[in-house]
Amino acid sequence: MQATLNEDLILDSRRALWMPRYGTLVLADFFLGLGAARRKRVEIMPSPTQFDLWERAFGLLTEYKPSQVVILGDLKPNQGMVESDEADELRASIRKFKRGCERLVQVASHPERLRGPAMEGTGLVPVDQHKVGPYSLIHRRRVFVYPRHEDHHGFWINGGVHPLFAIPAKAPDGGEDWMRLPAFLHTGYALVMPPFVPYAQGHEVMQPERLPKHAKAWSLLGDHLAPIDLQGLPPTPEHLRTITRPVRKKSGDD
Repeated sequence: MQATLNEDLILDSRRALWMPRYGTLVLADFFLGLGAARRKRVEIMPSPTQFDLWERAFGLLTEYKPSQVVILGDLKPNQGMVESDEADELRASIRKFKRGCERLVQVASHPERLRGPAMEGTGLVPVDQHKVGPYSLIHRRRVFVYPRHEDHHGFWINGGVHPLFAIPAKAPDGGEDWMRLPAFLHTGYALVMPPFVPYAQGHEVMQPERLPKHAKAWSLLGDHLAPIDLQGLPPTPEHLRTITRPVRKKSGDD
């Protein structure tokens, strides 16, 4: 399912952005962080997350036949320094993408952190920003949810925030309820993207009152992409405005 922002920017419900004029496919946080690490544990069934990632990725590559793929964010945590099967999986992933396009670009807020031995020989050198026509592709945090317009940057495309919106819904018993849904967000000067991998969704719900009046958003639910009526959206309940990250147990804890 698609939604057209303008002739250059096509939103795809598979959590991707297609830029037809430039033959460019953009994904934010492909993030293979649970790949080889999970396979180190004995599991009866393999993780379906990996299959879903590649099924969507190959579907996009086959359908759009991009000349360029831009990945916003890392492929793995500490990707340049991973070893053994983690490094093998990283290199294999880069080869898979390169078979589907003429050029592969990786954009990160701190590209130097992504470089290292595991990236040697891949031909992929992460950068902090990538220009596609008048568009500046970045992967940065909060400050770029509501960026100021700067002529030399043009229009921002950001993969580092991952918008969430709280949407009123009906509970199974017919009462009132809410859903927090990932979304594409267009602020006027920027398009903020959802993560390609679902478990990387954001931890801060967007507040419509903080957005410009001309802002637009499209929620994602399964393979459905639906416009959000930002002006008619009720205020988000206080308890839904943030999502607390789970606290990691320290070594030795039960």
